[in-house]
Parts: sequence; structure tokens; C-alpha cells
Amino acid sequence: MSSDVDDRSSPFISLTFRLREAFWPTPPPKPAAGDEPVIIPPERRKAAMTSLDAQEVRWSFGAFLLATIAGVAIPAYIVASNKITKRGKNTIAVAPDAWLLGGAILLFCVIGFVLIWKRRRSLLAFDLFLIGFGFTLFIGLVGFLFILLGGFLLLRAWRINKYGTTNSKVIGRQTAAARKERAGGTKTATSKSTKSKATYDPDARKPPVASKRYTPKSPPRKKIPKPTQ
Repeated sequence: MSSDVDDRSSPFISLTFRLREAFWPTPPPKPAAGDEPVIIPPERRKAAMTSLDAQEVRWSFGAFLLATIAGVAIPAYIVASNKITKRGKNTIAVAPDAWLLGGAILLFCVIGFVLIWKRRRSLLAFDLFLIGFGFTLFIGLVGFLFILLGGFLLLRAWRINKYGTTNSKVIGRQTAAARKERAGGTKTATSKSTKSKATYDPDARKPPVASKRYTPKSPPRKKIPKPTQ
């Protein structure tokens, strides 16, 4: 057996390898220049859209790692820059909710890491939405980035369900081909309906037809002689 297999057989190396593949998996090899991307068949699309591929796992892990660091650093900076002040006998805390909001963000980050391990796309996107809404109270742009990532994961799931791939070029070709088919079907249906109307129209007035029954000619009128005087 190779040395790589021997290294993975040890408990420590096996655990680290599983953790790395769970949170930072090795991406599949890219297709060659002339090869077409793989289209997922319809019977396998539901499983693909509910799970995460290697690239999406890496994006999500990086986002939750950044949220964990920011969830500790931003509340700490706010509390340090807004210390407790005293006004007479009353003590006023300027930022009492900073640690509470930071703790909620860290809790959602832990849930996010578990969802990455379980490969749950929908719950992961919802968790990113909650973290993004939490960061909007601190820094609006940072929160918007997390919300955007959650929406992007849901968009990729919709593409997999409808087209069987997330490749924009393949989706564009499929959309163009479907549009041409619809246009061709519309033209064919229009030409058929026009021909049927030309051959038969129940509302059109029919020309008069000569009657087949024989009608004898009326006799000529007799001239009445004028009275003579």
C-alpha cells in the first residue's frame, strides 16, 4: 500500500483528513477545454439542490470564519470605545447590547459550521441571512455581503433544479434553444390556423346556387285591343 494510505490509517491523520474534507474539500478536476459541463439528470437534481458542492462549502466556511472573527472583534471595539460613564449617582452603559448581539452572531456561526458538515443548503442560507441582519446593526455593508451569499446559494439551487447545472454559458444555450423552439411552435400553430380558416369559415357568406327544380316559363301577356269609337 502507498504511504498516503498508511498515513490516513493513523487516527490523528484520519481525523484531520476528515475535518479538512468536511470544511475545505478538494474541488473536483475541471473539465477540459473542449468538454461540456455535466448536466445533472432530473432524478438526481433534488439531492443536488439540497446539498452543497465543494466550491459552495469553501465559500460558506470562509464566510462563517469571517463572521466569527468579526463577531468577536466588532463588539469588543464598540465596548472599548464606549466605556461606562458616570453622571452623578447614575451609571450609564453606552453600548449595553454589543456583547449580546455579538454572542448571537457567534451562536449562528456555530450552527453554520454544523450545517456545513451536514451539507444543508436551505438552512445554511437562512443562517447567513440572520448573520447578515445582525451585522447590519454594526456595519451595513458587511451584513449585506452575508445576505448576498445566502441568496446566491438559493439561486444556484434554483438553477440546478431547472437546468441541471450552475454554468451560466450552458444555461444561456439552453434558454436560447427553448426560446427558438417556442418561436417555431408559435409560427407552426399560426400557419395551421390560417390554413384552416382559409379552407373553412362557417361565418362566410356562400354564393347563390341555381335551383335544380324546373320552373316553366310564364306565358306572354295578351294585348287587349283598344275600344273603337
